[in-house]
Amino acid sequence: MSLLTNAQVEGFKREGYLVAKGIIPERFVSGLRDDISRVIDKQADALLAEGKITELHRHLDFLHRATQLHAQSPDILSPLSHYAGEGIFRLITCPEILDAMGQLLGPEIVASSVYRIRPKLPFRPEGIIPWHQDSAYFDPFADGHLIVTCWVPLMNATVEAGCMEVLPRSHTQGVLRHYWAVTSAPGLSVHPDYLPETRPVPVPADVGDAVLLTNLTCHRSTENNSSLIRWAADLRYNGPAAGDYYPFEAQFLARSPSDPRKVLTEVADFARLRAEHVLPAPAVRRAWLKQAEETFIKPPPVWELP
Repeated sequence: MSLLTNAQVEGFKREGYLVAKGIIPERFVSGLRDDISRVIDKQADALLAEGKITELHRHLDFLHRATQLHAQSPDILSPLSHYAGEGIFRLITCPEILDAMGQLLGPEIVASSVYRIRPKLPFRPEGIIPWHQDSAYFDPFADGHLIVTCWVPLMNATVEAGCMEVLPRSHTQGVLRHYWAVTSAPGLSVHPDYLPETRPVPVPADVGDAVLLTNLTCHRSTENNSSLIRWAADLRYNGPAAGDYYPFEAQFLARSPSDPRKVLTEVADFARLRAEHVLPAPAVRRAWLKQAEETFIKPPPVWELP
C-alpha cells in the first residue's frame, strides 16, 4: 500500500527526514501509553512498599502522574529500559508504519533491535542530546545501507517540550567524525569541525505523526522546558541486507512477502526473543574517543533508496 505520496518519498530522499502527519492510528499510541502506565503502576507499588515514595497519584492522568511519581523517585522509570511488552510490539508492527517503511526500504522489512521508550524529563540537562547520526552507534559494515528511524510522539511534541531538531540534507556526507561527549547525558556528538553548516530545523510533531530520519541525518534533542515529561518512542527499520549492526539486542523480521512464515507475529515470542538474546562474537566497531581527536575511516558510499 502507498501510504506516503511520491512527493513525500522524494522529500525524504532529498532532505533526509520527513514528518509523516497522522499516519499512525490512535489505538497504537494509546495502547503503548496504557502499557507504560501498567509498568509504572507495578513499579510505583513496589517503591511504595520500599518506602521510596509516599503517594501513588492514581487520580492523575498518564502524563501528570508519571511526572509527579518521578519527582518522588527517579526509579519509577527504571523498568522501561528493558521493556518488551505488547504496546511496543504492536507499535513496531503497526501496518501503517510498515507500509511507509515498504516504500522507503522495499518489501522485506526488519525491525531493528534498537528501539527505545523516551521519557524526556522537564528542565533537566540530561535530556539535551547533542548533534549526532544514528550510524555512529552502529557497526560500520552497515554504513552503506538505509536504516530508517521512526520517531513516534506519545504526546504532542512541541518546541517548548524539546522536540527533535534536524540538519536538512546532512545525510549526503557519509558518517561524520564523532566523539564521546562527556556531559550530563553522555553520548556521541558530531565533532564541531565536521558539523554541516546548515540551519537547524525544529520538527514538532503531534500524536499520530511519525518523524522519519535516515541513519545519516544529523539530529539532536533540546531541553524540555514544559512542566511534563515528554514521552516518545523511537523505532528503526531496515532491509535484510543491512545485517545485525547493533547485536546487543535482538532484531526480528516484521514483514516478508517472500517468506511470511518467518515474520514474528506473537507478543510472547517477541518478549522471549528479547529476553533470551545472546550477544554474538564482537564485530569490528568504531573506536570513538572521549576527546575530539581520533583516527577515522573514510566515509562510506551514500546509499540510494529503492
